[in-house]
Amino acid sequence: MLRRHFVVALVVPPVLLLASCGKKPPETGLVQGVVLVKGKPMSRLAVTFMPEPSDGKEVATNAFAETDEQGKYQLKHYFNGKELPGAPVGWNRVLVEDLRQSHLGQGQARPPQFISFDYAKPSTTPLRVEIKPGEQTINLEVTR
Repeated sequence: MLRRHFVVALVVPPVLLLASCGKKPPETGLVQGVVLVKGKPMSRLAVTFMPEPSDGKEVATNAFAETDEQGKYQLKHYFNGKELPGAPVGWNRVLVEDLRQSHLGQGQARPPQFISFDYAKPSTTPLRVEIKPGEQTINLEVTR
């Protein structure tokens, strides 16, 4: 029994590796924008674009970014272990999370909450956007 598992362990990973080599990367759009929280740009926000499940994509690839001091972001994604610019085309749910809330040391006081936790969950975020091929600007407004 142990010997059979050992053989499977040696054979399966190379087969999986070969199977993924022929896949083409998804069609992408180069996306940049600004995140405004109650009308003002905000830094240190994690922005994640998650493909809508109803879009029927073979492989759902999330795109992500972090806002800079001016609230600007540029999306990137991973394909076959490589970080690439842009995001796969199609409809997306957009998650926005304040990184100041998630990286606290023990005993540190929690900073004021500027964004509702609804924006951090795929089931409750009100933000939906469509990414198209090519370069585009998608500004995001967080109102609560």
